[in-house]
Amino acid sequence: MIPALIAVLALALGWFLVEKSRRRSHPVRGGLHPEIMLPHQAPFELYGNAFSHCSRKTRLVMAELGIPFVHKPIDLIETGSYETLSRAYLRVNPSGLIPTLVHNGHPVYESDDIMAYATAHAAAGAAALVPVDDGLRRRMEDWISFGNLSSNAPTADMQKRIGACVPAVTLPLFITAIRYIPLHRILFGFLFHPDKARPVFFSLGKLLGLRRMLAIRPIQEMVGNGRRYMTAHLRTIDDALGQSGGPWILGEIFSLADITLACVFLRLEETGFLSTCLGEGKLERVAAYYRRVQARPSWKAAILEVQHPIIEQGARDLRDARARDPVIAQMLGD
Repeated sequence: MIPALIAVLALALGWFLVEKSRRRSHPVRGGLHPEIMLPHQAPFELYGNAFSHCSRKTRLVMAELGIPFVHKPIDLIETGSYETLSRAYLRVNPSGLIPTLVHNGHPVYESDDIMAYATAHAAAGAAALVPVDDGLRRRMEDWISFGNLSSNAPTADMQKRIGACVPAVTLPLFITAIRYIPLHRILFGFLFHPDKARPVFFSLGKLLGLRRMLAIRPIQEMVGNGRRYMTAHLRTIDDALGQSGGPWILGEIFSLADITLACVFLRLEETGFLSTCLGEGKLERVAAYYRRVQARPSWKAAILEVQHPIIEQGARDLRDARARDPVIAQMLGD
């Protein structure tokens, strides 16, 4: 019995060490890497996720610029598995981050670099997404930074950037969606994900459910801070739209900044926070601005036609929980 157990443990340890060596990740420099050649079937291939904030930005840019591309879906644990840590994807992007654009076999890393790269390959007749005027371009870059979501410190500087509030206000949606992910897939993150806090959080969310998770003080405080700062940032955007005269954040020019902010609004809509912030006629300029972005053909192609059933179900569950459970509604600040 004991020799057999030792043999099993030795095999398990051997498997883990081999897999660990095959799944090593490391940071990558943003932008085009012409020195790397990857297998490809189309001139443009975009590896991303239906729910990923940064993936959404790049899909919208590609659609706005009329660049045909093949969408290569990659799962996050929120949508099914840690596919970003698979051996296959790490060969595409050794950092294990999404999105990655592959152009004629050469990868382009980091979402902002992908967006800038795409603007140089727009289809004939496509509207420019970057202002020619230096002052407007700097303002656009400031808005992009304001809406960015950092992969290293996602919630850092919530008081300064709306993008940093996105992970905090998304926590309730993560919890309702994770119930549809098998526990063994979540636990897989303890073996290979560099940030062990993620499998800890998702395991607790799976086991405890929404109400008990929201009762945990640090989580309650993070969601509350995210909501409070997010509301203040939405007022800032509303004021800026008034000053620019619209219809876009820079005035007459639709730019990369509008795409970045619209993806923030989409995440707020999924979590239920947007309707709370914009309810009863509040922030009317923001509400009208978001409707204008949603009416663009790119929104249908890049967002409505690329959705994930687990996230859609999780969003419905979150709406139902807020409607039927006053304790959850109060915890979420409704």
